[in-house]
Parts: sequence; C-alpha cells; structure tokens
Amino acid sequence: MDAFFASIEQMDHPELRGRPVGITNGVQGTCLITSSYEARVYGIHTGMRLREARKLCPDIIQRPARPQRYAEVSTAVMTALQDISPDVEVFSVDEAFIDVTHCQRFWKKGPEYIARLAKERVYEAAGVTCTAGLSGDKTTAKYAAKQVKPDGFNVIPPWEAREALCEVPVTKLCGIGRGIGVFLAKYGVHTCGDMAKLPISILAQRFGDPGRRIWHMCQGLDPAKV
Repeated sequence: MDAFFASIEQMDHPELRGRPVGITNGVQGTCLITSSYEARVYGIHTGMRLREARKLCPDIIQRPARPQRYAEVSTAVMTALQDISPDVEVFSVDEAFIDVTHCQRFWKKGPEYIARLAKERVYEAAGVTCTAGLSGDKTTAKYAAKQVKPDGFNVIPPWEAREALCEVPVTKLCGIGRGIGVFLAKYGVHTCGDMAKLPISILAQRFGDPGRRIWHMCQGLDPAKV
C-alpha cells in the first residue's frame, strides 16, 4: 500500500488531500510512524521527531493514528487479494505477497493481467492506492514495487532478475539489515552482483538456512514460497 495510514486519513478527511500529513501515536505523539507523500518530498521520513519534521515543513499536519480504522481497511485489502488467488501471504498490515501460479487457469490470463487486476480490486475495496511489483520470486517482486511507488506497477521478468539486481546494494533487499551488510562487506560483497563471488557455504556457516536464502535472493532466486 502507498503511505497506508496517511492515505486513509486523506481519504476519510478530504481537506487533507494534497497536503503534507504526519501520523503519530496519539495526539501527544512526538515521533512520526508514517507520512503522506506530500510530506516526504521535504525529506520527512518514518521515525523522525515531529519537531524536526516541522522544521523541514512548517505546514505539516499532525494526525493521531487510528489503528482500528487501519485494521478495517487492511482486512478489506487482504480479502480483495484472496478473491484473486487463494495463495496470499499477509506480510504486514499494508503489504502482501500473492502467488498467481495456480490461479492463471481460472482467470485464463497471465501473471501481468492478474497483478493489474489485483491493483484494481484493492482500490475498489479500500479506496486507496497500492503499488504492485511482479517477478518470479518474493524478494525481486518486493524490490520491483519499491522502485515505482506510489500507485505504480513494475515487472522484472524472472530471466532478467539477476541482471536487474546486479548493481543494487545488498542492504536494499528486504531481510538484509545493517548487521548482515557489515558481515558481507568484510568479504567484499556490497552489491547483489558481488554475491556470486562468495561461496554459499560462508553464509550457511554464519547464518544457517537464512544465510543460504540471502545468497539466492541476491541473484533473483529467492527460494521462499508464499
């Protein structure tokens, strides 16, 4: 979903549309848990102190979070996705992975049609936009979506995934945090393309099965299933 909490506030309160909005935990909240895209153009980001955000954008509008409302819209989103395919993994309140492998026979269409249909159904059900990334594995699909937010659609064919990720810093992939990035840097692995030079056994010895997954993820071959 696109700036999910802020988008819901803008949907429910038309006077907020097109304006910079920051969501905090409660009226007295001092830290932003998300912000609208109108606020992000000023350099505002999740985790920023509200007072710092006001320095960057004096016109930012603070809104207290409404968890029950967000959960309600999230349920509508996930239900809409489950009408597309039964193979849905709810990743967070505003994100999901969908495997469209087995539902293509039902829709009599290919993956790109189904992904676009999912985007349309989400908007119909929730009233707010989402971004869809399509590829042959979960990590590459998530990366594809991240490149075209908000309200985007991006396809990285599986046979192009390795090349598409080649120059991407490893820490840009979901699941590879700063600590793992520091470990990989010791072996000269900074980009996903560098990973092929590192024996998979080194990651397996240090991190076990998650390490093996990381090795494959960086080459567009994430083995994790939905």
